[in-house]
Amino acid sequence: MDALKLITAGKSALDGIKLLNQYAEEIKDTQKRGEFMRIIGQLSIELAETQMKLAEQIQESIENKQKIKLLEEEIEKLKDPTSKLILKDGLYYKENGDGEYCTGCYDNNKKLIRVIEPLTGFKMHQCPVCKSIYN
Repeated sequence: MDALKLITAGKSALDGIKLLNQYAEEIKDTQKRGEFMRIIGQLSIELAETQMKLAEQIQESIENKQKIKLLEEEIEKLKDPTSKLILKDGLYYKENGDGEYCTGCYDNNKKLIRVIEPLTGFKMHQCPVCKSIYN
């Protein structure tokens, strides 16, 4: 009978050790799983931040492309102003009435330079670049 009790006690002890071992493995797995989930969480945050930065850069790129397109259109307008220039009273005028331009600067350098009135009250204009005076 003592032997039977010892065998039963030994079997119970082995079952207990197996159960404790199983719990220990589950705890390790839970800890590993928790660490794994924490790392995934950090990576998800970093991914979201990267996506936000990328979206900002894409938006900035779109805006820059629009600015470049507008500037290219403006350059094209400035490259061929002769079809829209009118010579009147010794000055060039644009058809749309936008400003008075120096004929000397345009004829010699193809640059549209606005002339200014040097003295208020007089109908004289002067080119700020070549200093030509127009009446």
